[in-house]
Amino acid sequence: MSYNDLFVEALRQFDNGDFGSAENNLRQILEASPDNSDVLNMLGLIAQNKGYHDEACSYFSAAIRNGKENAGYYYNLAFSQKLQQKYTEALQNYAKVLKLAPEVKETYDEIANIHEILGNLETAREYWDKVLSIKPDYIEAIINRANSYRIDNPEKAKKQLTYLAQQYPDNALVWYDLSWLSYNNREYNQAIEYIEKAYSISSNYDSILTLKGLIYEAWHQTEKAKSAFIKAEFLNDNNTQAKFHLANILSQENNFNEAEIRYRKLAEIIPNEFALHNNYAEMMYRQKRLSEALEEYRKAVIINPKSAEVCNNIGLILKDMGEYEEALGLFFNALQLDSTQTAISLNITECIILLSRQDEDKALEIANNWVKSYPDSIYAQHLRAIMKGDNFVDNKVYNEKLFDNFADNYELVMQNLEYSTPLAIRRIIGDFQGRIVDFGCGSGLIGKAVKTISNYIIGVDISSQMLKQAATKNVYNELIKSDICDFLKSRKDFDLIIAADVLVYFGDLEEFIKLCNGKKVIFSVETDNNIPQYQIQKNGRFKHNPNYIKNLLQSNNYNSVRLHEQVLRYENHIPVNGIIFEAF
Repeated sequence: MSYNDLFVEALRQFDNGDFGSAENNLRQILEASPDNSDVLNMLGLIAQNKGYHDEACSYFSAAIRNGKENAGYYYNLAFSQKLQQKYTEALQNYAKVLKLAPEVKETYDEIANIHEILGNLETAREYWDKVLSIKPDYIEAIINRANSYRIDNPEKAKKQLTYLAQQYPDNALVWYDLSWLSYNNREYNQAIEYIEKAYSISSNYDSILTLKGLIYEAWHQTEKAKSAFIKAEFLNDNNTQAKFHLANILSQENNFNEAEIRYRKLAEIIPNEFALHNNYAEMMYRQKRLSEALEEYRKAVIINPKSAEVCNNIGLILKDMGEYEEALGLFFNALQLDSTQTAISLNITECIILLSRQDEDKALEIANNWVKSYPDSIYAQHLRAIMKGDNFVDNKVYNEKLFDNFADNYELVMQNLEYSTPLAIRRIIGDFQGRIVDFGCGSGLIGKAVKTISNYIIGVDISSQMLKQAATKNVYNELIKSDICDFLKSRKDFDLIIAADVLVYFGDLEEFIKLCNGKKVIFSVETDNNIPQYQIQKNGRFKHNPNYIKNLLQSNNYNSVRLHEQVLRYENHIPVNGIIFEAF
């Protein structure tokens, strides 16, 4: 086969999407004619379609160097540069296209699109006006110009696009742009209606399917979102947006192998994308692949060194590796970048507590420095009190933030700690008939354990995020956000009080037991016979002397008090002993 025949065959294969065969034929020609600009340009187009824009730009530049000035080569080079966000270089090369071929209408549209991205709206509209003066019926430019008003005048954009949709009802682009407007306004019903119209006109455009997926994802219809992203990916394996969102969904579903295939592919296409490395690292962290996650997070922090999230996440890995001082350095850096994030302060608290088991003096020094640097931080104050063994009085704000942050992983953590209190309480009370208030209901483990058709359960918790988790159990008749003592002051319409793993966050229990006002109570505490009444521990939880609690109960007319000794959970494989009190 002659080289001319090989080139013609390569063009046919390219048009059919058979890029591998086309590339093989082109490389055969290139071996004999390494300076063939048409071959270099075609290889650039193949790389461009694969999403390898660095490689594509190299081929296009070589084609330009080796041949006469060709508008098509410059156009292709500019297009890849635009996709690389190299907007200055792209504009320069599009200008060369206009000089060589001013009649190419797409060039004006591309230049306008770049100026829109850069925020130069008036310049963008000038270029759309130029192309429309050449070709007044160039519908893509008409629609793009109208859509540009979404940035500075959304109502005008909506009005013009709606008019264009009436004028050109069979144009997918206008419905697509209307869908984006609705999506950005969180009008998901309208957005779906518009994108379905676009899809009915042009079902083979991956960008339409991608937007469809984004709408369903925002609408929390994950299966429909996943289906749309999969179809978009099938149409264009280099659709980075569809691939990224699909990878995230698969990761959330613990389909790690499929998610990783996409993250790795994305790393080839968009190696400098912060969110990619951050999400990929987060997935590996969840798989306990700590070293790999650490490496990926470090790639993310190179891209965005001002990310508090990444500093915090690297700190978490170092904490899990036992590198507590280095982890604290990352956590404090994250706190400096964003002092509003509760999770960072709670991670500092936990890490200092862990460090104290190795070096108590060092941990106390860091705790004191934290208070000096952030004197208004409830977390710093709370930690220093713990470190000094002081009984910290006002726990409400701290506990609320602690459990809001803890809600998503609460049940997994408690499972790992072999938390046995819910089942123990169920054994003690049996099939209780009547109205129950479950204090500190958390994610609903007690409610799930004690619920029968014959009882009515009120869940009370200080954490709104915990209450959301409890609602998913569908066992509570009421869920109320409240401090337990505040609730007891306002309501008495119940027969039994349960407080499992709650009173460990309170020292003085006198007010609580007094407010129980003769109701049957059952609650768990961690105990120590060698302390006067109660003592805070370095983990922030209180231990109580059982005699202190018995005396309180008896002084408040609880004449029948039963003590059930119990291993409440395990910490570092060591049993945490306590007592479940049952009082009438």
